[in-house]
Amino acid sequence: MNRFLSTLSLCMRARRLAFGFETVKAAVKAGKVSLLLTASDLSEKSAKEAEFLSRSSGVPHLRLALSMEDIAHAIGKKTGIIGITDPGLAAALTRTYHETEDHLCR
Repeated sequence: MNRFLSTLSLCMRARRLAFGFETVKAAVKAGKVSLLLTASDLSEKSAKEAEFLSRSSGVPHLRLALSMEDIAHAIGKKTGIIGITDPGLAAALTRTYHETEDHLCR
């Protein structure tokens, strides 16, 4: 498993993430989300809603080249939208994302 997915798995084990659009939206509005992640195979409508949520709240957003299945393998839940609620883990994921950009983003 690559470093990005390992860190994402750690976020789940540490209970430092929210998943599913409505849950993530509520966490963003409560000021708890430090980073928003979306899967590559997320529907166009949901992807646009996530992008709007990110822009309107100022929360950074990373669109991954990972599918919902890839994410499910790492966190045990099939989801296309994830909110990272720990600033340190969000920074680690962002750093790893940019280090391996060609493998993780579109």
